[in-house]
Amino acid sequence: MTPEQTESILKSLQFVGRPKMTKQEHVLEVYEPYDYQGDNPIHAAGVSVLPGPMRDEYYLVQVANPFQIGAAEVELLLIQPRYNGDNIDRAVSSTCTVNISRVIHALNPDPGERLSFEDFVRWGVGKISLSSF
Repeated sequence: MTPEQTESILKSLQFVGRPKMTKQEHVLEVYEPYDYQGDNPIHAAGVSVLPGPMRDEYYLVQVANPFQIGAAEVELLLIQPRYNGDNIDRAVSSTCTVNISRVIHALNPDPGERLSFEDFVRWGVGKISLSSF
């Protein structure tokens, strides 16, 4: 995904009027992939909670320092609680073990539209916590 696509997604989400917008700042500790060599923890700012392909919700965060995975620059991640008993609000406002996915192309920011499995790829596992950076 290009920086222009990232900027377009973020601008679009500002005007959508989604009910669950956030301005939280987070620390994301990466546990997997084991061979990840970038910043750890990753500093990120919450953008929005988005409905997923099924009944799940995903938390879109923008990383403070974009990093490379292969040829792709990663600026946006989707966070989802890893364990069944945890809901998305815990990932947004507390500490939670999470699955981490990379956004692989522009998202559709229309209200009521769900993410599709083609929008992201699972990347790792970690822990998200609130932070002030």
